[in-house]
Amino acid sequence: MRALAVDHGAARIGLAISDELGMFARPLTVVQNSQDAAAQIAAIARTESVGTIVVGMPYHLDGRETDSTRRVKDFVAQLTPVAHCPVVEWDEAYTTRDAGRLMIASGIKKKKRSQRGQSDLWAAAIILQSWLEATTRRP
Repeated sequence: MRALAVDHGAARIGLAISDELGMFARPLTVVQNSQDAAAQIAAIARTESVGTIVVGMPYHLDGRETDSTRRVKDFVAQLTPVAHCPVVEWDEAYTTRDAGRLMIASGIKKKKRSQRGQSDLWAAAIILQSWLEATTRRP
């Protein structure tokens, strides 16, 4: 079953999705952070036959919560009742920085990398790939 990752930002929310086998993550789309964002994401999860929604949690490196952590927890509280599947939290440390590096390594031109939402998409893919690797049993 597929998984969907959420990189929650103040303006935009990046989404990534796994393949059906739960081995690989890829960027999916960006949703504007608005009052109906949770409902939009739940609808995408249903359409894509998602079994788990993974939400990136921004913590300090020492594990303390940040202002962003509290905002994302509030979002999770909105998403959980409208989602048809489990919603789990996953540490997103360094994902935005890593997203920039991954886009460069992938040969994505600077103009495309600087477009709004690109780092959100790739950060969501990194969050999801990390979760998949940690939770999927490999032969």
